[in-house]
Amino acid sequence: MTSIRNTTSPHPRRPRTGAARLAATVLGLALAATAAAQPKTGGTISVGLAQDPAIVDPIRTGTFTERQLSTPVYESLFDIDPKGQAVPFLVESYTASDDLKTWRLKLRPGIKFHDGTPFDAAAVVANLDRTSNPANRCRCLTTLSLFQGWKALDPLTVEISLKASNAAMPTILADAPGIMVSPTAFKADPQGVGIKPVGTGPFKFVEWVRNSRFVVERNPDYWQKGKPYLDRVVFRGMQNTETREAAFKSGQTDIIIQPTMHFISTMKSDKRYDVYFPAGFGTEGVYMNLKKPPLDDIRVRRAVAHAMDRDLLNRTLGFGISTPAYSPFGKGMSMITQPVADYPKFDVAKAQALVKEYGKPVEFTLSYNNTPATRHLVQSLQEMWGKVGIKVQLEAFDQNRLVQNMSSKQFEASIYRFTGRADPHTNAFTFFHSSFADINPSQNYGGYVSKRADALLEQGMTTADPAKRAAIYSEFAKVLNNEVLPYAYLFNVSDTIVAKKHVKGLTVVPDGLVRFADMHRQ
Repeated sequence: MTSIRNTTSPHPRRPRTGAARLAATVLGLALAATAAAQPKTGGTISVGLAQDPAIVDPIRTGTFTERQLSTPVYESLFDIDPKGQAVPFLVESYTASDDLKTWRLKLRPGIKFHDGTPFDAAAVVANLDRTSNPANRCRCLTTLSLFQGWKALDPLTVEISLKASNAAMPTILADAPGIMVSPTAFKADPQGVGIKPVGTGPFKFVEWVRNSRFVVERNPDYWQKGKPYLDRVVFRGMQNTETREAAFKSGQTDIIIQPTMHFISTMKSDKRYDVYFPAGFGTEGVYMNLKKPPLDDIRVRRAVAHAMDRDLLNRTLGFGISTPAYSPFGKGMSMITQPVADYPKFDVAKAQALVKEYGKPVEFTLSYNNTPATRHLVQSLQEMWGKVGIKVQLEAFDQNRLVQNMSSKQFEASIYRFTGRADPHTNAFTFFHSSFADINPSQNYGGYVSKRADALLEQGMTTADPAKRAAIYSEFAKVLNNEVLPYAYLFNVSDTIVAKKHVKGLTVVPDGLVRFADMHRQ
């Protein structure tokens, strides 16, 4: 039988009016825009880092690069959002008691670690047990010393009790104490998780070839359905800045993190690249050991600060990009009133007078991270200090050793940058409270002691109201500069990111860490 198709419509099509044609065009454009907005799946992004870290175990990591390397694999109970606020992440919701001493966390259901281990209350408790064990020497031990205890209330609820009220708990749990590692993995191989990480993140560990590449691949069972979009992320740690920047320009990498100021100034005017400037929570400067002469004398510390021409350093070495720091609180903490008027201004005559008043030779050794940019900085500082009668020897270390020496107080002065955290408490309490001055290791690197500072830090920790907390920490910043001056500040930290135009979905967060779940190639 022959089939005949009816080619005539029972309702003849009317000619489109201008309005109908316009509506159809608008609809077509909208559909096209929607399709274009959908992230493309697949592909690899390669990232250039400032070093090839020794380890990625959250309880042992400390440098920015170590934290960045672990970000695709490990996740925390809370995370930092683009506004710089700590928000629930692996935690679905939480409550705090009125006295801020008891925190109850409700976990997201259905999440698993990469090895299939359930992420539940038992896993959180196991992680806190491991992190708080002094034998594991977590750099966060001073923070965890403020915890009273923790327990699972049911399979998806954890309760944490504190020795004292603490309004900063969400930020604390966005950092090392709250980063979750598979209990199965760390119990089976306590050291192995530092080089073969097992987390809940959007990417699973594949391989780590030392001084070559750290490779992660898409986690098909990721709890955020549909993500990630990339197949792989490859990190390449390159200590030599020229090599790292050349690799980016030649196409070997798609993203470069923490490039030099000269590189940033060049990339800003090149339309082939996107340059991102995270606000930054931290600062960098000259950290001084207050227990070793001559830096145990405040006149010498003030002379060190007065002799530093930060404006000249920014023009010549910072290419006008850096901004001066006045406290431990970076630009990302906009609620803090910076103590600009209280910080020692550049004044050669004042520095010379203080050295003369001290009446003894002023000599010390300055430690620094062995990179070309930092080497140029310390050489410039050495020359500035020499003009006021301060003699400084320079000693270079790799970043990991530099941090270790400072934590164990085996230094006289050091150029050091702390990338900071999202709450002023976490940028100040363990660094400046006198209870940590004699603990080794601790972040109170210089053995700083001040009763007035202690009182303000304790007040800030127990105050929930944001406006009142901002006023407290603003006053604390003034006390630091007026009473003791433990650091001679240089600049605010901003961990600049430069990316090729085909890199999309890169969300800028003030802490500078790049998240990869939303990233895709165009």
